[in-house]
Amino acid sequence: MNINNIKKVICVCSIVMIAALAIIISENAAHAARKLKFYAPYPSDSYTSKALVDLVKMIKEKTDGEIDFKVFPSGQLCIYEDSIEEVRAGTIDASFTWLTKRYHPKLDIGNLPGLCTTGFPEYELMFLDPKSPFCKIIETYSNEAGFVSLGGWLDPRIGFILSKVPKNPKDNLKKNISLRVPAMPSVRDMATAMGYNTVTMDYSEVFSALQTGQIDGASNIPAEDAYLQARDMIKCFDANNMGSTPGWLIINKKLWESFGPKNQKIVQDCIAFQIKKWLPVARGTEKKYEDELEKHGVKVIRYSSEEAIKRSAEIRANVWPKYADTYGKDTLKVLEDAVVANQKKVLSGKK
Repeated sequence: MNINNIKKVICVCSIVMIAALAIIISENAAHAARKLKFYAPYPSDSYTSKALVDLVKMIKEKTDGEIDFKVFPSGQLCIYEDSIEEVRAGTIDASFTWLTKRYHPKLDIGNLPGLCTTGFPEYELMFLDPKSPFCKIIETYSNEAGFVSLGGWLDPRIGFILSKVPKNPKDNLKKNISLRVPAMPSVRDMATAMGYNTVTMDYSEVFSALQTGQIDGASNIPAEDAYLQARDMIKCFDANNMGSTPGWLIINKKLWESFGPKNQKIVQDCIAFQIKKWLPVARGTEKKYEDELEKHGVKVIRYSSEEAIKRSAEIRANVWPKYADTYGKDTLKVLEDAVVANQKKVLSGKK
């Protein structure tokens, strides 16, 4: 090969290399400029969504713009269950959602009753501490399901809305009350163990069914929703916190891996910071709407820590053994020990 041909080959190779490099740079730039989609189920004016907005703003600042999310509130991208599949596929980059067994047979373990009946201090220990046994369990299940768990997020504690006041709300005797429950077996078993007649119904049907007398009440309703949507339909809000399904943050696996250890730590640190910042708001919002219900003439049934812990133990003993085959006896034992340890901290005032 003469010198001119060699020069031509070198020239062609250089052009190919430059073109390939330009494509790589262009793709990286496009990725860096792309607004990452963050799904949120609650409206934009809810504290959970506001906290997410603060979170993504902080992540962008701390990563010098390398990670730039946009929060899409009010479930506008899809329903919460579908957001999990969208995150797995990468069409949504991250989500605040509720985990369901649709994507893994054990992912709805957070629906077990009695995980944090005393309220936010116990909720924080069980669901918001990355080192908690529950968070470690969800990390394993999430990895098996094909996405990454970023841990629990702030979420209102839930109770029962009732169109009549039960005579025996704090015990588990039979009640002549038909209670709507979601299509979750452990929630149905919880309500049954608490003495209610259960009716499986979609959340969208709850308030019309209450108005027509088709049901006497509904489970898994926050005080805020009870006041804003049902205050004229109900006579009682039972703030039992027995159902403790936690809201959860998840992210696409490939995207998470692309962040690298440095930015992954920044994201985790930002989540911890925002949780600590917004926890007082979450507690205050719960109290505010319980107080508003009372001002409106709705009886609010509250529980002391001792009452909540006693009821929790009774319901766990009744319901959890039914799910030994689903989650495994060893896993349930780990969670039982965690519940007891967290409750001791609450009673001792350490949390």
